[in-house]
Formats: sequence, structure tokens, C-alpha cells
Amino acid sequence: MATPFRIKRSAVPGKGPSVSDLQLGELALNTYDAELYTLRSRPGIGTEVVKIGGAAIENVLYVNKDGDDGNSGSTPADAKATIKAAVGIASEGTAIKVAAGTYIENNPIKVPKQVSIVGDSLREVTVSPQNADEDIFHVSPGDMLAELTFSGTVDKGIAVVAFDPDKIQYVNQSPYIRFCTNRVANSIGLKVDGNKAVGPFKSMVTDSYTQYNVSGIGVSVSNEGYAQIVSLFTMNLDEAVSCHSGGQCDVTNSNSSFGNYGLVADGKGPLQYTGTIASESKENTDKFEVNLSTSTISISNFVYDHVSGLSTVTTSSPHGFNVGMGVTLADLTLSCTYGNKVYPHQAPYVFTVASVPNTTTFTTNIGISTVAHTYVSGGNAKINLIRPFDGKVVYFENEYNTIGKIKITNAGSGYNTAPTVTIGDPSTSSTWGVTATAVASIIGSKVDEIEILSNGRGYTSLPSVTISAPDVGINTATATIELIPTYYTVKESTPISSGICTITINETLPYSVGVGTEVPFFRQSRVLASSHSFQYIGSGVDPINSLPSRGGVTIQENEVDNRNGGLVIYTSTDQGGNFRIGEGVVIDQISGTISGNFYSKSLFANVTPLILALGGDK
Repeated sequence: MATPFRIKRSAVPGKGPSVSDLQLGELALNTYDAELYTLRSRPGIGTEVVKIGGAAIENVLYVNKDGDDGNSGSTPADAKATIKAAVGIASEGTAIKVAAGTYIENNPIKVPKQVSIVGDSLREVTVSPQNADEDIFHVSPGDMLAELTFSGTVDKGIAVVAFDPDKIQYVNQSPYIRFCTNRVANSIGLKVDGNKAVGPFKSMVTDSYTQYNVSGIGVSVSNEGYAQIVSLFTMNLDEAVSCHSGGQCDVTNSNSSFGNYGLVADGKGPLQYTGTIASESKENTDKFEVNLSTSTISISNFVYDHVSGLSTVTTSSPHGFNVGMGVTLADLTLSCTYGNKVYPHQAPYVFTVASVPNTTTFTTNIGISTVAHTYVSGGNAKINLIRPFDGKVVYFENEYNTIGKIKITNAGSGYNTAPTVTIGDPSTSSTWGVTATAVASIIGSKVDEIEILSNGRGYTSLPSVTISAPDVGINTATATIELIPTYYTVKESTPISSGICTITINETLPYSVGVGTEVPFFRQSRVLASSHSFQYIGSGVDPINSLPSRGGVTIQENEVDNRNGGLVIYTSTDQGGNFRIGEGVVIDQISGTISGNFYSKSLFANVTPLILALGGDK
């Protein structure tokens, strides 16, 4: 009797062979799982055990370059050919496994909630867009993208990963981008637009996301969105991290190399609410008692489009809401196929005002539903009032400015000595206003630079700036001024009691404020970066010509750019090993010097008593 042919096998669930168990061309079978294994050997990469065929695994879909979009995707042998096809049949809780290869996808790929897309290997799985004018991935809450490389070219400002603008959802779990590389020129690697999400966080998180998207932006956070970033590496970008319109971002252990700008924080978000001073505060104080009481407004009609998530709310009296403001909705009775129910189910839900057609109507996106709802009765709306916290900024009655930059528009000629720079007085007539001062320097009889000595304070409009006439000729230099708004950052506050709370700001207010003075609250655009490494920032986006060996010039002030009242809080090192704690402490390893605002103040505070003790006051 002939001996039957048998291959290596195991009946243990989940058990597979190791590399040492098989020779090239040899098979192994798990009889319990119906999984067949063999070795794959690739020169320069290595040898590994791979699964071939096998039974379908619940909630797992497979994508392979040798697959077909007509396949089920349930096994490696029946794999889909594109990621988009797999995403199209994925449901909540599905993991999509992408085999090595380059996938040219009909973007955007709209990923359902709680779906993971995981490549075989970061260096072996590449995703490229067919459509240059569309984002590549639109993600939903709970999604994960991992072990993928993105390549190709898109139009300026197109995102690799962004919230789905056509399906605004409540974010209860942040999308997660992990172990990915972006090589799509001009793109935004991660775009977190708070207007495209619902909820208090509107956030995404990343770990080890490399950005080599030349001329693009690494991470963009806007409209009160939030991102938490670990190990972000950027090269030759226009802006490595950009927060604006109240967007905020935490960046840890990351690097920005070459490119135009490093960390950028621009302005503030929309008005959140307005308080009034409850008791008079004298000048040079940092504590203020503020009345934050807001009225509750009754709703008279509520029209909800469950497909888009957009709702149109009509109030019984003028609401006073502004676009971008957060409002809470409560006690709405709506009818659906399951009967009458009171919405929202949870409170408080905070929704962003999308538009204000008139004084008694506003629109907001409350999220999509599979069920149509019709308004029955009731409901109220109210400005979302929360205890002020670090990350908010205020001003008192009027928005004042300081001098930010002075830009030379005509260098002039004929200057043998540095000219005098004269800046106009601040707009306020109060004694606390301070006129800005600056000095000019010349090179080759032309004005080369204007250095601001004092930024001044109390400006409500652009002041004049004049440069004295040259020593020879009549070609007088000219310049323009850029103003920076003065916002005061909230340090802490007491709990709100009967509408009243006491806020403490990080600065002191140079003027007194009386009862009834308005105090608007905003969310500041902010980047918080710890242990950040800058290398040759300012040298440009050209991968070759930005190199020092090819003439690339570093612009140190471009490492951190605070625009229009935005704030970057950081610790960093640069290509020279110089260490900075913001602008407060700067350690120059080459010169062996320590400088900075905080260091100077500390030194002065310690040395002055010693000088006085030694009789140095005379």
C-alpha cells in the first residue's frame, strides 16, 4: 500500500509555522483554521512566513495588487484590488489589511467609523491619488491608518487626511495616524478642521508621521480643532505645524528640517461668549471679577436634514449668536418612526453656529442620522458657557495693539549715518499708552534693517512711521508697520457661582476697568511643543538648494512665528545645538552665552540686592 503524502501541519487554533520550520517551496497547514502557509523570500528584504488562502476571518478585509474589486475581500486569496473597494464594504469594527504594492486610488476614500487600514509595511505599501483636486482620505471617529506611504502630487492645500466635509460626525474617539509617510507635494499631511466635526474635542492624533510633502503643510489645525502629535518629522515644507482660527496642537519629540516656517500660531477663534466686569479693578492688576451670565432662549421651530446633519433653528426672540460660536440645545421633542423623543439624549451637546440668516434664525450641524425626524415642540438654546481655562484669551472693552514688525519698502540711498526712525503716538489718549521706538542700521548707504526697541502699547490703528532724510540726495527710505493685537491669556479661574467667577490672567492690565466693561472670550490659536528640533528653518522648500552646501540660509526667527495674537509655547534645539525655552532663555553653545527675557529678569533680580548691599546705589 502506498504511503500518503502529507505536509507539515498543526491542529492548534491560531498556530502558524516559524521561518525555521519551513524550507523554500514547502507548505504547512493549520487543520483547525484551514490556513495554509509558505515562505516568501525577497532579496534585500528578507524571508518571512505568509498565509495563502485559508478561511475567511470575521471583520477582516484583504487588499492585494493581484486581487479584483469584484472579489469578496474576505481572504487573501479573494482579495480586493483597491483600498477604496474594501472601504466601500467595510462596517464598524473592520480591519483592512493591505498587501505590499502601489495603489492608485480614486480619491477621496471615505472611511466609515471605527475602521482600521493597515499596510504590510510602511516602505512597501504606497497610496497615490488619481484626483489632484480632492483629499485622499476622509476619516471618521475611531479610524486608524497605519504602515502606509502616500505619494504623488495634488493641488495646493489638498489634504492627505481630513475629516469628511460631507458627513460631519460627533467625535467621541480621535482618528489615529500611525507609522505613515507623506510624500505628496503641496499637500497638507493632516488637516484638522473643527468646522467639519461635532463635539468638544474635534481632534486627531498621530504617532511617527513623517512629512516630506515639499511646499506643503505638515499639520494644519483650525476652527477650534485639536491635534496631539508625537514624533512628527517634516522636511522642506512651507509650514511644519500651523494652528489658526482657534486651533490648538500639542507636539512632542518632533523635528522640523529646512522649509520656510516651523511652528506657526495665527490669531484666535470666533467669539465664544462675552462677560462684563462685576466689580471695579485698578490698573496693573491680574485678577478680575466677571459676570458670565447668559440667557436661555426658547426655540419655536427646528428643521433637521438627517442626511446632511444640518439643522435650521428658529428662536422666539433674538438669539445674539455669531458664526463659530458654540451653543447648547436641549429639550427638543422630535417625532420619528420610533415615536416622539426628547433630544439631545445627552447634555450638554455643544454645536457650532454655521450661519446666521437673521436675528431669530441660525443653522448648525448636529450630525447625521439614518432616521428622519420632525419637530414637535419645545426646546431651548444657550451660549455654551464653561469655566474659563488656560487656552482662552480676552481683552477689555477695546482691542488694542502693539507694533509687531517694521518692513522696509524703500531702502533709500545716500545715508552716511543711520537715520532716525519716528513712530506715531498710540491712538489712546490715556496715560498708559506708550509710543513705540526703533533704530535703523545702514549698509552701503542704504537702510538695511529697522530694529524695534519698544513695541509700544495702546494702538487702535496703524501709526505713521517716518525715516529721516539721507545725508546726500533726496531718496528717503520708507517703511510700513505691522500691528499685533494685544490679548490677555487666562491663567486660571474660580468656579462659576450665580454667573460670577474670578479670572486670573498671566499678564497685568495697564489700565483700570469699571463695572460693566465688556470682556469677550476667545480660544487662542496655540502650539505647545516640547523637545522640538529645528534644522535650517527658513532655507526654503527646494530639497537641493535649501542645503547649506548649496547656499541655503537659515532664518532663525522663522522657527517660531506668532501671528495676530497666536502663541507658540516651546522648548527647542537648532542645528547648532542652541537651546531655547521660548524667548525667555536662550543658551548659545557656540558662544557659551545665556540670554533671553526671563534670564535677564532673573539676573537683575538676583544682582540688584547685591549691588545695593555693596553701596552701588550711589
